[in-house]
Amino acid sequence: MSSEVVDQLRQLLASGSKISLEHVDERRFRINSWTSIGHIQASSEREAIAAVEGHLHEYPGEYVRLIGVDPKAKRRVLETIIQRP
Repeated sequence: MSSEVVDQLRQLLASGSKISLEHVDERRFRINSWTSIGHIQASSEREAIAAVEGHLHEYPGEYVRLIGVDPKAKRRVLETIIQRP
């Protein structure tokens, strides 16, 4: 995982945002039909990194997107692709 993704995870954890992931294969990527992996329950940076890395290994050859959600405003504050096939 890149240092940029680790920095983004740190920022999300520090701000109290919820972290989740979505994945999609090549065909569904073209029609923007993402599938949610779910929220990552992590109390520390190390746990969050381990969880994200685990999910990246579960979906090799697929796009994976990191999502940060502000729990108060209930809106996305980050949406970025962290793995590409």
